[in-house]
Amino acid sequence: MPKFTRNFTAGRMNKVLDERVLPNGEYIDAMNVRMGSTENAEIGVIENTKGNLSLTTLKFNNIPLSVDARCIGAYEDGSLETIYWFVHDPSFPLGNTGKLDLIVSYNTNTFLLIYHVITIDNGGNVNTTLNFNPQYLITGVNKIEDLLFFTDNYNAPRSINVNRNYAIPSGAPLIDAGGIPAALLLEE
Repeated sequence: MPKFTRNFTAGRMNKVLDERVLPNGEYIDAMNVRMGSTENAEIGVIENTKGNLSLTTLKFNNIPLSVDARCIGAYEDGSLETIYWFVHDPSFPLGNTGKLDLIVSYNTNTFLLIYHVITIDNGGNVNTTLNFNPQYLITGVNKIEDLLFFTDNYNAPRSINVNRNYAIPSGAPLIDAGGIPAALLLEE
């Protein structure tokens, strides 16, 4: 099958026509692109974005997360070049619950990975303190100054201070690649 390369001069997505008869300047689908624009012009600029690159490996007590771990929400802080992830691992080998919930961030300029919140048990040996559920994705996320607000329509809306130091669940420090203690626990 021939591979078609098109430009974006018309800037219109057309999902109706077959790609062989698509007018020049239109496109059917675009992956790993971001539309940028200026305030003074009506035209935009399409630029490549980083796509499916592995940025880091998440661990707790030097044990990588299981293959069942899933990102159930994310937030991009463009001004600080930081990505926040909400991660649920239903098959983590440590702890009484067999679960691990994380809120982590990664700065794309400094390559610094910070574990903001780590929960492995809420004290009842059934759920974690964050109580993430992969059936309820975190779609409501906002960051105002140092506070990260989030909701999943399953638990009550919550917030954390991304600059606050929380206790570490196991009592042992979790160190990131830069040698900085990075594990934090959400307090109830």
